[in-house]
Order: sequence, then structure tokens, then C-alpha cells
Amino acid sequence: MKKFLLSLSALAIVIFSGLWLAIDLSPEKVTTIYGSPALYDINGSLFHVRLSPDSEWQIPIPLDEMGKWLPLVAVNAEDGRFYSHFGLDPFAMMRAVWQDMTRGRVVSGASTITSQVIRMSVSEREGRKRTPLTKVREFIMALKLERYLSKPEILETYLNLAPFGGNIRGVQAASLIYFGKKASQISPGEACLMIGMLKGPSLYRPDTRPRAARKRRNEIISLMERKGVFTHEEAERAYLEDLPGRKFELPSRAWHYSELLLSQNPEHSHRYDTALNLETQTKLEAILRQSLSDFPANITLSAGVVDNATASLVAWVGNARFSYGTDSSSWVDCGRAPRSPGSTLKPFAYLAAIDDGILTPSTLLADTSMAFSGRAPRNFDLKYRGAVTARSALSESLNAPAVRVLRRTGNDRVLSLMREAGLRHLTQNAKYYGDSLILGGCDITLLEELEAFTMLASLGVHRNLMLLQESAQVSERIATEGGCWLVSDMLKYNGELSVFARGTLGNKWRVALKTGTSYGLRDAWAAAWTPDFTVVVWAGNPDGTSWPGLVGARAAAPVAVKVLRVVSPNSGWYDTPEGLSLRRVCSLSGKPPTALCPDVKMDWALDGITQTFPCDMHTIKAGETVITLPASFRSENVNEVRKGRASLSIISPVPGASYFAAPFDIERKIPMKSEGAEGQVWWYLDGEYIGTARADATFFHDVPDGEHLVSVADEEGRSAKVKVKVFTPGRKSQGEVLF
Repeated sequence: MKKFLLSLSALAIVIFSGLWLAIDLSPEKVTTIYGSPALYDINGSLFHVRLSPDSEWQIPIPLDEMGKWLPLVAVNAEDGRFYSHFGLDPFAMMRAVWQDMTRGRVVSGASTITSQVIRMSVSEREGRKRTPLTKVREFIMALKLERYLSKPEILETYLNLAPFGGNIRGVQAASLIYFGKKASQISPGEACLMIGMLKGPSLYRPDTRPRAARKRRNEIISLMERKGVFTHEEAERAYLEDLPGRKFELPSRAWHYSELLLSQNPEHSHRYDTALNLETQTKLEAILRQSLSDFPANITLSAGVVDNATASLVAWVGNARFSYGTDSSSWVDCGRAPRSPGSTLKPFAYLAAIDDGILTPSTLLADTSMAFSGRAPRNFDLKYRGAVTARSALSESLNAPAVRVLRRTGNDRVLSLMREAGLRHLTQNAKYYGDSLILGGCDITLLEELEAFTMLASLGVHRNLMLLQESAQVSERIATEGGCWLVSDMLKYNGELSVFARGTLGNKWRVALKTGTSYGLRDAWAAAWTPDFTVVVWAGNPDGTSWPGLVGARAAAPVAVKVLRVVSPNSGWYDTPEGLSLRRVCSLSGKPPTALCPDVKMDWALDGITQTFPCDMHTIKAGETVITLPASFRSENVNEVRKGRASLSIISPVPGASYFAAPFDIERKIPMKSEGAEGQVWWYLDGEYIGTARADATFFHDVPDGEHLVSVADEEGRSAKVKVKVFTPGRKSQGEVLF
């Protein structure tokens, strides 16, 4: 008998050894969970969940995020000797065999938490039937798993794989769906209800079998009290807890942001730590929804917000009319669709010209008729302004000066800068786009425009927009700090905003703004930025049809400024970068002055880059001072004007006069008129060129509160100047409205 037992033991050892060698286990196969894509914002808040590849709701989380009660109840209810056995529980196995034999049926099983992990992660995935051979295989794998993973790791995997009825798997998804809260917030009674479901996920569902679920829960509560896991008071409170009366929806916020991120990260993952800021996203969504009331039902809005410090896309609304209803157009992410940008790309032509030393904000440009490709570019208001400074030309988005800047800088140079800034849809060569490159004759996406303007707002440093917190990012300087600062400063004006929007800005908050309107009124754009954030807004119809109200300054600009004001309320303005300094220039030409220039002012220039050619508009001919203008400035192509004999004076504004404006008259225009002038006259405010008029015409211009110097020059080189004061009752001295 003894010999028989020894032989039997030896045979068992041989069989066990053979099975041990034959049955392989990869720990990665067990721990790899193909859960639901779950997106978390910058602060760790879950905001979007989708079905897993197995069409289940499953959100794997670390053990330390499961709270106190779920792991504790699971171990004591499912595998009391979990922390002492080696993957198999011999006592449980003997008890199960004895009960099954004495009662003639299967009464209890001997599965441990470890073996259940093997069953759920290996056997079920492989589609193995529940046979004795499968059981043996699972026991061998359970023994091996205990060598690879720690007890906490095994318990974590078990609770993430556990089924909870229907297509719900894992304690986090179950907690959110049944109780509307995270697993870490589960109460003792709720933990007993959930762990009780593991005996029969379909039999003990609280939403379909409440009586059975309550009975099973109470059995677990009683067991926990007997084992000392619950105190008597905790158990009594757990009995009194109500069962959940309904199932909760898992979060599905920021749909288009989630679509964008998942499309850019096709490899499956169950956790995405995104760059989205849920608070900013909520504010953006609210502002866009409110703004929709100003548009017909077929017009929608799209917008994005970028944190300039990291180039993180912190908020994104692809379609403000998005809903889960039947309207298919609401699902379209308009921010990813190529659209005509209108005039929004003009700043990049000016930036290239400034960085190449070609112009400064005071450089005089011609806003006069010109032809290109058989067409003459006209301004949005169908008017020409004659001679204008580069600052005015860009801030007022004048077309003819922009085309002249593009030609002077070179189409290839400007196109290259745009591509480096992130405008990837510009795939054709410069000849293909021609002069229309900066007038909307191309297609880009809102996402690309956000990236490009973030480069500008970051003072020349380009980075791809970041959607994930740990994304690898390459920074590249593609423009000078000084050039970007100058372009931002040139666009730091509020002329395109409504009276209400401008009145609420005050003097302590600054924003740079560029609008655009596509040909045929199909797209309205606005890009706005501070040193902290960049916002781009698009308005239009998803199908591309036009609407008369789709004008950038009216449809998109107020929304962009409102968004930026909300997300960046305390933003200051840029410090003046190194390599940028003030120099004296002729008030007319914007070039370094000569002795013939009647007026000079200070203007910014890039050290060692900006051209230093002296003013060539004031010259001497026949012993007299004349103003020589390029032909492009005058339609009659008259270049020289001789100095006359009559004196030039300003009759309006009256020298030393004080003008009072209405409290809510934001523009505060005052009349300007000269006497004794010949031909055209050029008007200046505090040395800054503001416009041209006929000698006999009254010129009106906005003059802010304070004391100012108004001056004028005519074609004969003569000049005159007067001082004037403007006051607005109800305003502080610095110009802020008193409410």
C-alpha cells in the first residue's frame, strides 16, 4: 500500500510537472485590459467614455482608486484566504468536494480570486468551454500568476475584470452606471450590493431584479458583520440604504474634442490623460450656445482655445449645434473642415515683411486701385483710403496694401512661413495661389489656424497643438520675437468690435484681434489672443452655403473676444522683447528722417534687421521743398508738388479748444479742416499718420480722451499743428467707463 501511494505520488508529480511545463502563461496577457476609451481632463476629471472593443463599458483603474470598501468586501466575500494561499485554496477545494459528494450536486466552487482572474482574462477570451480540463488549466495558470504578480496587483485585475450585468464590467464602470459616482466613493452597503452581483450578474441586478439584489446584498452585509469587517452600526446603516432606482449615463462631454483625439491616436488605450480643461470647455460651450441665438438655425459656430504656455488645446467645440438627435449636420466637426480663411492670414505677410526688414508699423503703404490676375482687390467697404501706414492697413484689413506687402516680400517667403506655422492644407506652390493667398483664395482648417496664431501669440515659437498631457513636442522658432510683438501690437485695437464689447474692455485688458470674411459670405472668422491664450472662432453653414450676416467683424469677433475675456480675464500684455527699439522716423514716410522732413515721430524697428534707408518723400527741387510720392499713391500719377507761397493753418479743431463727447460715444470723432493748403493734405494725431483728404474737405477722425497734438501737411511740404483736449463726462481720466 505504501509503495502504491509512493508510486501514485510520483505519478502525480510527473503529471503536474508535465502540465506545468506544457501550460504557458504570459503575465501581459492577463494584465492587458482592452477597456473603454476613457478621457480625463487636465485635472483628472473623467469627461468622456466610449464602448470598449468588446462593446462593453469597462474603465480600469488602479487599486488605490477603488476606495476602502470594494476591495475589502470582495476579498472577504469571494476568497477569505486570498492573502495566505498560493493561488489555490486547498481547504476550499476539500470543502467543495465534500459538499458536492454528500449532496449529489454542485453546491459550491473552489475558485480563488486568482483563478477567476485567469478564467476572465484567458479562458473567456479564448472561448474555452467550462470543462474539467479547462479547470485544471486555470489552476496551473493561477499558480504561475502568483509568481508573477503581487496580491494587490491580482486583486486590482480581478475587480477591473469582474462582470456586473449586461455589458458592464469592472467596479469603476459599475459604480458610475449604478450609483452615479466613482468606486472610491462607494458606501459599505453599495459595496455589498456590487460584490453580491458577482455570484450571478444577471440574477442580482438592482435595476431588473431588485428583490433578489436586496436579499443577496443583505447576505453579504451579514457576512461582513460576522467576520468583523463591519461594525454593528455600519451593518445597520448598510441595511437601510436604498437600492439605486435608475442607471446613470457615463459621461460623453466634449464629443468633437474626443473624436479629434481618438482619430489622432488610433492605437487602442483605455486611459487618455488629455490637455482639455473641463472648466474652460464648459465656459466655451456656454458662450457659443448663447451666441447661437443671433444666427438662423442653419448657421453654427466652431471654436478652440489654446494655452500659449504649452500649446495645449484646452477647449474645442467642433459644432455648437451638436446634439444626439437626428440632425446629421450637428455631428459635423466644422473646425476640421477646410474653409476659406478670408483675410485672417494677412498678419503672416506683414510678419514676414517685418522680419525681412522691409517695413515697420509706420511704413507708408498705398491703398489705391491695382490689378492682379485680371482683377482689382477692393476693400470690404468698397472704398480706397489712399496713403495709409502699415499699422492702419493691417488693423483695418485693407486688401490693396496687403497685396503690395505680399509682392514686396515674395509669395514663396510668405507661403513658407504659413506652412511652418501649421497651415498644412496649403499644399500648392506660390504661383498657384498668387496674390489671393492672403485674401482667402485658399483652404485651411480652424485647427490649423489655431496652431498658426498660437505661434504668433507665442512670439515666433511654433509647436504642434497638444491634445495629450505627455505628448512629445518639438519647439521651433520660425519668426523673431520682435516681429511677432509688432504684429500683435498692430492688431491690439478694438475698432472692429461692437460698442458694448469695446466699452467693457477697459484699459487694463488687452487683446489682439484679426477677422476674416470669405468670398460670397460663406465663412466668418476671428482670431484673438493675449499672452496667455489664443482663441479662433468660425461661423458658417456646415454645407458651405452663404448668409448675409457671415461677416467676421460682426459674427465671429464679438464671440472670440467674449471667450477670451472669460478664459483669460487677468491677462496682461507682452513685455517689449530684446532686439526691438524705438527710432526717429519721418511722420509721413515712416523712414529715418532727413533735414527736409517737417514732422518726426518715434517708431519701432528690429535692431540690425529693419532697413535704414532715409526718407525719400521730402526732396529739394529748384530750391524748393517738394513731396515726391510713388505713383501707386496717386491715381493721377502726379509725383511732384511744388512749394507754394500761401500760409497753411488749421481752422478745426480750434487751437487750445476742449471737446466734450457723449459718455457712450465710443468713437468720439472730431472734425479736422485746414486752410491755405494745395492739393491733398495729410493729417497726423500725436505724430501718427491718420489719413488723407482733399485740401477743401473736412476730415473726421476718432480722438481719445486726453490732450493731443493735431498736425497737417500738404503737397507742398508745408505743415501746421494745434493742441486740443477731449473729455468724456462719466469716464475716468484713463478712459475707463464709470458704471
